[in-house]
Amino acid sequence: DSELILQRFVPPMLDPVLGDYVRNIPEARDPEVLSLFTCIISKLQGLMTNEVPRVFEAVFKSTLDMITANFEDFPEHRINLFNLLRAINQYCFPALLGSSANFGLIVESIKWAFKHTERNIAETGLNTLLELFHNVALSQVASAFHQQYYLGLLQDVFSVLTDTLHSPGFKLHAQILAHMFLIVESKQITAPLWDPNTVQAVDNSSYLRELLSGMFCQSFPNLAPPTVRHLVNGLFDNCRDGAVFKQHLRDFLVSLKEFGGGDELYTEEREAEVARKAAELQKRQEAVPGIINPHAIPDDMNDF
Repeated sequence: DSELILQRFVPPMLDPVLGDYVRNIPEARDPEVLSLFTCIISKLQGLMTNEVPRVFEAVFKSTLDMITANFEDFPEHRINLFNLLRAINQYCFPALLGSSANFGLIVESIKWAFKHTERNIAETGLNTLLELFHNVALSQVASAFHQQYYLGLLQDVFSVLTDTLHSPGFKLHAQILAHMFLIVESKQITAPLWDPNTVQAVDNSSYLRELLSGMFCQSFPNLAPPTVRHLVNGLFDNCRDGAVFKQHLRDFLVSLKEFGGGDELYTEEREAEVARKAAELQKRQEAVPGIINPHAIPDDMNDF
């Protein structure tokens, strides 16, 4: 019973567990505390919204201070913290909006996660960012969020997209970028992304096209202006079709000559092909009595 757990078990646990965690020296803080609250939030979901600020204040900043000095120290705390942040974003998003200062720290933490070279941490950060965009779109803070964070996030996602160390995240990079260009092209972002006091622009789409063209020409001087225009226009024109958009990004990355032939950009397709062939082999073997060890037969077949 979720209500029973919330009323009887959670309150008595908060003070001793959170208090012990925040008072301890970093080396003595148990990373399982972060896992514990990730499990509780994942189980109780929205019922935990009122308790999240208390959890956040106790563990978030103190843990963040431990892990932001470099990419190596406290690996368990690192992944557990980002899993906790993802759970809060998924199930208790309103709790993240209580403090603008904390919200800014959360966005910076998500950036820190998806820039990490450890694959599982980077993927957690990318998934959290994608889910954050979807939550923001349904909230009252959408305009303010996009004005304050959209351009910075766009630049940071392009930064990891063009870094060969982050090529395993290509699928999520493509999903996030497609979403970001779609909400501009479909005019879901109604507030101007530029500063009206310093920049003159017709709309967000034209402003962003001009901004990206300049950014790409500066960052990738080996690309000819027509190539840059084709790239930028394709980002907007193809954002409604995930497969076409992903291929457009692949072509761009290969043109940079940093990704060689681009084989690492097809990881998702290769994994799907391996899974398909394994399933076909399994099916053929199951059709021949005695060829498969009985212990390897799926449970649903043992029912016959």
